[in-house]
Amino acid sequence: MKKVLEYVLASVALAGASCSNSHNLNPVSGTVTYKGKPAAGAVVFFQRQGVDPMNEHLIMGIVQEDGSFSLVCGPYGAGAPPGEYDVLIEWKQDRNQPKGLAAKTHDRLKGRYADAKHPRLHAAVKTETNHLPPFELTD
Repeated sequence: MKKVLEYVLASVALAGASCSNSHNLNPVSGTVTYKGKPAAGAVVFFQRQGVDPMNEHLIMGIVQEDGSFSLVCGPYGAGAPPGEYDVLIEWKQDRNQPKGLAAKTHDRLKGRYADAKHPRLHAAVKTETNHLPPFELTD
């Protein structure tokens, strides 16, 4: 988990590098469920395949109460550039928990979906509006 946090912090520092150069952000939305129920509060990270994450931008979305999420590319707007992505999901915050406490809690998924070296989920972003198949998480 600590490695994912370090990755996120490093990515935030570089967030503008690729997103600002990308004139082609495509809307991306989807849903995340855990054992059939919405994973409200989980964070979904998209990492472009085949590139050094330290030289890429942060693309992420937060799962809403109904299980839906939409991706944002740093301060450059909604969406993601086209390409093949590894998908990482971390779920630290319960929807009833104050936001400031999220960093002090453990990943409810126990890191199973947050391993950047062995990602379990993948997605393709096309040059169009993207409605991804659901990410259905289990133990």
